[in-house]
Amino acid sequence: MMATLSGGDDSRTDSSISTAGARMEELLFTDEPADADRASELRRELGDWLNGVGIDADRAYDVVLATYEAIANSVEHAYRDHTDRGTLDIRVSCAAEGRIDVRVTDRGDWASHNSDPNRGRGVPLMRALADSAAVTSDQNGTTVHMIWDAV
Repeated sequence: MMATLSGGDDSRTDSSISTAGARMEELLFTDEPADADRASELRRELGDWLNGVGIDADRAYDVVLATYEAIANSVEHAYRDHTDRGTLDIRVSCAAEGRIDVRVTDRGDWASHNSDPNRGRGVPLMRALADSAAVTSDQNGTTVHMIWDAV
């Protein structure tokens, strides 16, 4: 079953994929505006979706917080030196056994910060909340990839 909503801030795909008897749920947001208002909406929509697919509330909280941090980093850093508003993509999949895979991708370039002691806690937070987290950047943008292993 696949339902697709398209247009503006509502572009997303919710799907249930069945492979070899195992069911996987997926949530996809594409070309979302990289702005603070949309980031808050995405956080809420992700939480609702995780609840709807039956993810434990404590685990869902960790996924939502880490994913929101990745989104906020894209909003704040990826398009800092750009004149037009950038976009980001979010892909979340939940396997039947409970493994959760999240990718947040932007097409900007993260500016490095000076040694401000009040900054730089986002990536360590993501790594603390997820079972694994990696940030990769190249000329095409940055991807944050986080995994929560099966329960």
